[in-house]
Amino acid sequence: MVNLPFSGHTNPTLGLAKVFVELGHHVSYINAPDWKEKIERTGATFISYDDYPDTLSPSQKEIKSWSAAYQTVQRIGANFDCLIYEMLFLPGKALAEQLGVPTFRLFSTFTLNEKVLYDFGRTGGWYMTAIFRYPRLCRLFSKVIKKKFGLRYGDIVKEMVYNAPNLNFTYTIRDFQIYPDEFSDTHYKYVGPAISDRVEQEFDFSEMTKPIIYISLGTLLNTSAAFFRKCIDAFRDEPVSVIISIGKTVKKEQLGEIPDNIFIYPFVPQLKVLKRASLFITHGGMNSVNEALYYGTPMLVIPVGNDQPRVAQQIEDLHLGKYLKRKTLTPTILKDNAKEILQDMSYKESIMPFQKKSQAAGGNAAIAEMILTELSHIAEV
Repeated sequence: MVNLPFSGHTNPTLGLAKVFVELGHHVSYINAPDWKEKIERTGATFISYDDYPDTLSPSQKEIKSWSAAYQTVQRIGANFDCLIYEMLFLPGKALAEQLGVPTFRLFSTFTLNEKVLYDFGRTGGWYMTAIFRYPRLCRLFSKVIKKKFGLRYGDIVKEMVYNAPNLNFTYTIRDFQIYPDEFSDTHYKYVGPAISDRVEQEFDFSEMTKPIIYISLGTLLNTSAAFFRKCIDAFRDEPVSVIISIGKTVKKEQLGEIPDNIFIYPFVPQLKVLKRASLFITHGGMNSVNEALYYGTPMLVIPVGNDQPRVAQQIEDLHLGKYLKRKTLTPTILKDNAKEILQDMSYKESIMPFQKKSQAAGGNAAIAEMILTELSHIAEV
C-alpha cells in the first residue's frame, strides 16, 4: 500500500491494512515518517519514503512526498503481489504496469472523472483543485509530471480517468456520488465509510442533554478562534448541548466565557459523538460527511475549498443538511439554520435511507474481500 501524507487520504485506508493483516496477509505500507505509529498499529510493516529529509518544512514535505513515494514503490514494488494506492498518488497505475503487478485504487473523495474534476475546479476556490479550472495550466503541469512519473497520458485528467485499474473503491455509497451513472458498476465499487475497524476512547456525555450539536472543522478552519467564538455566541444559553472540537492550534482561553451548555475539547472520539448528535456542523471533509451519513446525522456544512463546496452542494441537493457560506456567516445565521434542521424532521427522514445503505456497504472488509477474489482470478489465469 502507498499513500501521500494527508489525513483525509490516509486515515480511511488504515483499516484496510488492518483487515488484510487480520486475514493473515503481509502488508507493507509506504508513507511519510509522521504516519509510522498509526500504520504500525494496524499490524502492517511501515516503510518510510526514500530520500525524505526531516529538515523539510511541512509545505516542502507535501511537495516532496509525490516523488519520494514514487521512488520508494519503484525500488521495492516488484516484490509484492499487488499495489494498492489512494487516488491522490496519481502515478499508481502507471507504476504498477512498469513493475508488472496488479493494482487497485481507493477514492477518499467522490469517484473522479472529467465532470467531477471540473466541478471541483469551478467551486473549490484557490486550493489544489483550482488547476482543473484552467486547461492550459493543467496541460503544462501534466507535461512536467508525465516524464517524471512515467505516465501513460500527457494529461493528468486523462491519466486519472482512462489509465484506471480494473477495480476502484470509493469510501461512500453510490447514492451520494455525483454523476453516479458515469461510472461502471463492474469497475467502480462503493463501500461506505471506514468505520467498523475504528477503536475510540470513551467519552463522558453525563452533563449533556439532548439535542446535541457537534462542531468539528478541518485544519483550515480549526485555526480560527473567531469562528469558534461565533459558534459560542450562536448557541449561548440555547436549549441544546454543543460539543466543539477545536484542534491543537486554538486554545480554549482564546474563546472567552464558555456557557454551561457548551463543551470545548481539543479532540473528541468523533464516531461516538456523531452517534448521539442531532446535528453536525462540519467543513464538509468527505470522511466526516460519510461518517455522518453512517450515523444518520443531518449537517450544516461550511466548506473552505477543494472538494468541500461540491460535497456541501450535494448535501443540500439531497436534503441531508444545508450549505452555509463562510464569508457571510454570523451567529444568527448559524443559530437560525441549526434550529431549522433540528425542528424540521424532513432532514432526518431524508438521511435515514443513506444511513441504512452506508451501514450495509461493507467498508474496508468489503474492499479486502473483492481484492482477494480478484487476485485469485488473476492467479488462475
